[in-house]
Amino acid sequence: MKQIRHLWLITVSLLVLTACSGGGDASSDDANDSTATDLPAVLQNGTTTLDLGDYFMPFSIYIPDSMRGIPTIEETGYGETVISVGSTFHMVAAEGGDLNLFKTEMMNDLMYKNTVVEEGEDFILYKSEIDGSFLDPEFHFYSVKTLNGVTFEFHDFNEEGGYAESVARFMLESVNHLIVNQEAS
Repeated sequence: MKQIRHLWLITVSLLVLTACSGGGDASSDDANDSTATDLPAVLQNGTTTLDLGDYFMPFSIYIPDSMRGIPTIEETGYGETVISVGSTFHMVAAEGGDLNLFKTEMMNDLMYKNTVVEEGEDFILYKSEIDGSFLDPEFHFYSVKTLNGVTFEFHDFNEEGGYAESVARFMLESVNHLIVNQEAS
């Protein structure tokens, strides 16, 4: 009887020690935490990266994870690549782009009243609405980035409809936090 009691006590003690030890290296947790905190909150959870190297684009981009839909990539005949996930994430990437020209054209739009919501050195987030319309305003973004010496433009895929501000910001944050792939040696 005493042997069973001692065996039981040893087993419980080992379980408690194992649970208290943590079993992991704290430095690896710190490294993961610092990587996560470098990203905006909207990209920290529920996202995954998509490598676009197979589509001749030297970068990876954050997209919604598979809980929101299956990612699809479609190359158009116009030199654009459409990246879609589910029903809300639809972005276009293409070589080239001129932010100043885009802003000029946007402000001279005869159909939509466009208002700049946020502007950075290489991007613009704007609201589009039709004066006197019962339709809700749409939010869009446009960005130009130079990666490995090549200029790329990014914008939402207008053909899929208007976006809420939060969705347009999510796509813009994805572009603003691109991961540049290593050049082949």
